[in-house]
Amino acid sequence: MPRVYKPDPRGKTYKKIDEKTLNIALASIDNGMSYRVAHETYNIHYSVLYRHHKNRNLKLHGGQTALTKQEEDILVHQLIVCSDWGYPLDHLDFRMMIKNYLDSRGKTITRFKDNIPGRDFVYSFLKRHKNELRSRICQNIKRSRAAVSPNTINAYFDNLATELKNVPPSNIVNYDETNLTDDPGRKKVISKRGCRYPERICNTSKSAVSIMYAASADGKFFPPYVVYKAKNLYTSWTVGGPKDVRFNRSPSGWFDAISFSDWVESTVIPAVKNLPGKKYLIGDNLSSHFSASTVSLCEENNISFIFLPANSTHLTQPLDVAFFRPLKTAWRQILEKWKMGAGSKHCTVPEDRFPFLLNDLSKAIEPNAGKNIQSGFRKCGIFPLNRDQVLGRLPQQNLDETNDENQNIEEGLNNSLVNLLRTMRYGDGQNVKSRRRKIQVPAGKSVTSADFESTLDKDDQEDTDLERSMETLDEDSDPEMNLPLINFMPIMAKAQDHSSSEDSDMEKDQDHSSDADSEMDTSLPSFTDKSENKLDTNNSSASVCFEGFSIRLRVGRIANLTNLNGCFYSPHIKGE
Repeated sequence: MPRVYKPDPRGKTYKKIDEKTLNIALASIDNGMSYRVAHETYNIHYSVLYRHHKNRNLKLHGGQTALTKQEEDILVHQLIVCSDWGYPLDHLDFRMMIKNYLDSRGKTITRFKDNIPGRDFVYSFLKRHKNELRSRICQNIKRSRAAVSPNTINAYFDNLATELKNVPPSNIVNYDETNLTDDPGRKKVISKRGCRYPERICNTSKSAVSIMYAASADGKFFPPYVVYKAKNLYTSWTVGGPKDVRFNRSPSGWFDAISFSDWVESTVIPAVKNLPGKKYLIGDNLSSHFSASTVSLCEENNISFIFLPANSTHLTQPLDVAFFRPLKTAWRQILEKWKMGAGSKHCTVPEDRFPFLLNDLSKAIEPNAGKNIQSGFRKCGIFPLNRDQVLGRLPQQNLDETNDENQNIEEGLNNSLVNLLRTMRYGDGQNVKSRRRKIQVPAGKSVTSADFESTLDKDDQEDTDLERSMETLDEDSDPEMNLPLINFMPIMAKAQDHSSSEDSDMEKDQDHSSDADSEMDTSLPSFTDKSENKLDTNNSSASVCFEGFSIRLRVGRIANLTNLNGCFYSPHIKGE
């Protein structure tokens, strides 16, 4: 049978009957109406009414499907369940699923080779169930994002309902950091037939500029805040941008504690300080953004932070849900127009041209920006407060509540499938260790400076315990060796191996030291060629010169390293 069947125009045709009208006529017959009266009332032949009334499960005209209607309905339901839980099936998976089903039932369909349906069966199946199923290109999400459960969302909204009670929409602000890349992306073009990989000449790079956006629930946007990747900021980089836009720079090009604090002080506080009542900033709990001084400054201006649940911004972040996609689409169009015109010779977008492009972007998104962000707050259930907006996008887990003793085997199989998918999506319930210095505040609750103090006190206690353990180790050691040692175990191993070689010269020891440095963990400080590393083979110790500090190291001693402003530093190490 062809994929698209075209009936013979000379063949017998059947009158098409509206299914809704037919059901009404059958209901009238059930209530006592005769077939003749129903025929005259609904204009449906009495023989059709009689046939449908006596046998409600009539077969369709023409060739019959390989699977029964009940079996196809079960397959439709299982496909939907797999898709809802984040494990959708492609065409091949679906065909193999049917084969396994037929083999488990001991059923053989001769039109299927080895009980495997062909590709045309899948196309016809989707066409028969076009109201329930459709082939779409999927996007991948991280397993950590998929692990957001209804319990997490409910706990978040429980706290959110308490914090945002009687708060006007103008006092509810959502903020998020994004970036504008230097790549306009791919697009469809016209090429000669047979050309599989058409190319377009356009300079692109992986560079990007970070921007902080913030908007209130009533649709008002705050001025954007731009962060360049640079050590210095020049006046030409700040000319031509949107109104009230601010510029900054950082070594990484992302927001750090300094730039985030400046954004709060220069953009947020002036925008909300005249609003009556308490103000709330809703965003993700990124440790690189916050500091105790920033939270204290917000408390002075009656501003509190509310953190979103971890890995849930695709569900609970209004800017992510409704604003950033049209923003990136408009940016790619503006960037493509510039690269095909005045910027065709530039490898990347110069910093002195970026403000002008950002100004064009602001004008392009301005007409719909307010409506989009209001839709985002509504979709995320923040304003108006409605947790069902978020829970409705999570897999449904209440199938067990509708089960009864008379459920058939297919329903049991569906429940088994749901239990398997639930385990695959949410895992076995093992807790993941939280990052150090993370503020332990439930999602949906505001933050105070006391939360920072409790977190810092806990970390200080851990450092004190570490120092005491180091002092205990020092009691049995050489008095001269009173410094905790960095983990240079490769160097120490070399010292032990050569402890009996008293005649080894300095050049040979330096070669061993350089070999050990090449095998060290990348998280340890690296030494330049100017470093003077010496091994004391008699005492199984080493002397290392690093940035003006002479550190004497002993075999088997390890010191804790902390990362301070990009440099590894041990507070226990002192220069000789």
